[in-house]
Order: sequence, then structure tokens, then C-alpha cells
Amino acid sequence: MKPEEQYSRQTVSETAEEYFLRGVYYYDKGLDAKDANEDGAAAFFTEAFECFLKAADMGNLHAQNQVGICYEFGLGVKQDCEKAIEWYTKAAEKGCARAQNNLGCCFSSGDGVEQDMHEAFEWCRKAAKQGNAKAQYNLGVCYEEGIGIEKDADQAVFWFKKSAEQGFVRPRKQSGFYFELGCCVQKDPHQAFEWFRKSAEQGNAHAQKNLGDCYRKGLGAEQNYRKAFQWYSKAASQGHVEAQVELGDRFFYGQGVMQDHDQAFFWYKKAAEKGDMHAENRVAYCYKHGYGVEQDEDAAMKLYLKAAKKGDEDSLLAVELQCQLQRKRSL
Repeated sequence: MKPEEQYSRQTVSETAEEYFLRGVYYYDKGLDAKDANEDGAAAFFTEAFECFLKAADMGNLHAQNQVGICYEFGLGVKQDCEKAIEWYTKAAEKGCARAQNNLGCCFSSGDGVEQDMHEAFEWCRKAAKQGNAKAQYNLGVCYEEGIGIEKDADQAVFWFKKSAEQGFVRPRKQSGFYFELGCCVQKDPHQAFEWFRKSAEQGNAHAQKNLGDCYRKGLGAEQNYRKAFQWYSKAASQGHVEAQVELGDRFFYGQGVMQDHDQAFFWYKKAAEKGDMHAENRVAYCYKHGYGVEQDEDAAMKLYLKAAKKGDEDSLLAVELQCQLQRKRSL
């Protein structure tokens, strides 16, 4: 599914979207290396920052937000909160919900800008109205605690519910804003594990999926693939798309359960039918190699293309490799 070799695609002229996708690839590799305490994380983040910056200069709003994140947290570049504000503002003023939420967080904390609770409220409100789950949670915090607006318990409940409907769980005993980082950086994995466990036991699908992640990665608890499989199963059965993909992976690799490619394909397909690009990539892989389904390279390529258009870098690479193969055959 995910090639281990370094992503080294080179073209004569790349678009902003292509630079952004390459940046996402390196950014994810950096996060993986950082989480595993492996060497190379800094190099991956540097590559990611350079790609994001190129895309940002070409006007890509998501890349502008990511440049802000890199500056805010010193990922691939020297930490500079004021520059982070500049990039968040560029993207936020053009309507990027993630950047609007991040800008609201900065005004709330006073990082890189003079603290202004009213501005924090306004930027989170703009992002929340666009459907950003973390901003909806943050707006709930504003109404609950009277940040930049008068306290309003009804509005707080309304926005917390909106956020929860998208799968964002409000952690217990947790106050303050949530940054839209595109990753979860948990300073206290043991406490996070307990939050997820309590919510998961109450039937919250998102918490069940997160609890599965904790057991799979050994975060806040001893690594246990069988328990990871069990919690992914609970969340997947409730229709949680990411959990369905994870459950498919457990069946595909035989991790925590007996290997079963038919079951893997079944769960990948369920998630793909809901439009998840990672699931589409996996269904394509199954079609290409005949795992759990009759081999069909045409169906595989259609799904790779579909997922690539949504930004799945693995599918994009698969399409490019196929194009290179066809060009070699035509010589």
C-alpha cells in the first residue's frame, strides 16, 4: 500500500497542488519518524516545509496554512510565531477554515500576536460555520467560558454537539482550544488513553477508533493488537470510516486476527463507498493484485485515479508508476 522508498518524483513543471501533495507526503513521514523516535524526522520536515512554501507562494490555501503550522511549531524551519500568524492570516482571509481556526487559537493564547479574545472568537466562529469540527468545539468553549462573547450554555451545547456529530470527542477534564494540526500530538498519552477508554465504553465510535489506535501503537497502554482489533471492530460496526479502513488493515495483515483478505476487501469497500480516499487506494490495491476479489487492473486504475484526484499520495504515485510503465512499453 505505502511504498517505503523515498518519494522522489520529478517533473519539469509542478503545480501548486502537486507541491502541496509532496509536502504532505514528507510531513507524514516526518511525523511517523518523530513518533517512532527514529532519525530523519528533521530532514523530512525540512523537505515538507520547502514543498509547502512553494505551493503557498503559488496561492494554495492549504499549503499556506501548513507553512503557518511549520513556523508555529518549528517543523522544518526555525520557529517563528509572527511568521506563522502572517501565513495563517493569508489563508484565513481567503476562507481556509483550518487557518481560521489556527488563527483563532493564536489570538486566544497570544502566540505571535497580541492576545485578543474577541478576535479569537470571531475567527473560530468563521471556521465553525464552514463545518470545521475543531473550530466548532472551540466555539463551544468560547460560549461555555465566555471567551470573546457572553456565556451562553445553549450555544455551547449546540456547538459541542455539532463537533461531536463529526466524530470530534470533547476530552474529559480538558479546557482550552484545539489546533488544526492534521495530526494528534498528545503530551500525556496515559491521560488521553483514559479519556478515550471512558468515552469508548459509553459507545462513542470516534473514541473507540482512537482507543484502537492507542492499543495498536502502544500509546498510554501496552501494545495489544487483539484489543486494537476489537475496538476498531466496534467503531467500524457503527459506520466510522477510518475505523473501517483500520479494520480492513488488521484483516489484510493478520494483525490481532487471523489473516482474511476477503474480510479486508469487504471493509475497505465499505469505507470506499463513503468516499474515503485511503480506502479507495486499498480497494484499488486489492483489485490490482487479486486480494479478496477477482483481479481487475482496469478497476484498480479507476480507483487509483479517483483517490489521486482527492490527494492520496500513494494513489498518485501508483498512477505515475503505471504511466511510466506504459511509456517504456511504447518505446
